[in-house]
Amino acid sequence: MQQVANRAQVSISTVSFVVNNTKPVTPETRERVLQAISELGYRRNTIARALASRKSRILALIYPMDDHRNHHSFIEAAATAAAENGYSLVLWPLHSDNVSTEIASLIQAGFADGVLLMEVQYEDERVDRLREADAPFALIGRTDDLEGIDYVDIDFERSTEIAVEDLARLGHREFVLVLEDLSGTPLAGYAPPFRAERSFRSAMAENGLNGTVVRVPHQARAVSSVADAVLREAPEATAIVCMHDEASIALVSTLPHRGVRIPEDVSVTAIATATTLADLTDPALTTYVAPGHELGRKAAEVLIARLEGRDGPAAQVLVACVPHDGGTVGPAPLTVSTGTEVAPAAEGKPV
Repeated sequence: MQQVANRAQVSISTVSFVVNNTKPVTPETRERVLQAISELGYRRNTIARALASRKSRILALIYPMDDHRNHHSFIEAAATAAAENGYSLVLWPLHSDNVSTEIASLIQAGFADGVLLMEVQYEDERVDRLREADAPFALIGRTDDLEGIDYVDIDFERSTEIAVEDLARLGHREFVLVLEDLSGTPLAGYAPPFRAERSFRSAMAENGLNGTVVRVPHQARAVSSVADAVLREAPEATAIVCMHDEASIALVSTLPHRGVRIPEDVSVTAIATATTLADLTDPALTTYVAPGHELGRKAAEVLIARLEGRDGPAAQVLVACVPHDGGTVGPAPLTVSTGTEVAPAAEGKPV
């Protein structure tokens, strides 16, 4: 820093103001300092800065990499928001038996200032351990007990309701909800499928609709036979709502080979997914897109605000999925009643 100051003909404190953005300096002075930094190849010593400030300026994102999901948008947005606020984001791929102990040690040993926790379960031991350690953290997801916890999450309940409402307006009355079967896996208590199912059953009861829930594991054999499972368990269904990306693709690909036209006979839509999924099917899949980028950024900002001294009530943010029209949803098929064709209750495309 002394060399930079000498070259720019300023004081060391002025260099510090520019590097750390702690006090305003004139544009001309800032430019001289930045030019000197560039010419000398100066780089901040992150370790020294951490020792001096007693802060690592690191956020640990706990994300189980043995999970099958693709959450790039969440991770990328969180990393960008962290960098904009002078923090680094480190991916911590823990999913072992002693994960709770390891998470607490991240903070206690000074490896990270705070934790972002993904793949949250209804009853999550990791959250309990973070609370016990008095560690700053925020969730991307929700537990059952949310008192005093900062979190951001997809509003799975409302997203499911919206999908059902859109299809019901098109005259559909017989529904299927396809969910991941996570039993026997480390994510057996994963919250989103529970939330979606609860909302689905509530929507069926409140609107006088008939609904069947089909659970599908991620093994290739189970996914490839999902169309047969749906036709067997709900032969009268005209609307399928999926929260299982592989199953969505398999349904659109396989149902026509079973003599079921999409969307003339059955409408298929996917919730809490990515727009890229729509392009993998023919016709393009109608989806309700997960707000991954928005939530990833918000989670990092919420945690950093806590680390920077924000007090007050917990920040608790829910964002519903955004509709993305495709070609797999249409009006309910005409029904036959006493020999007379009856039109569906409503026509058009979902809102």
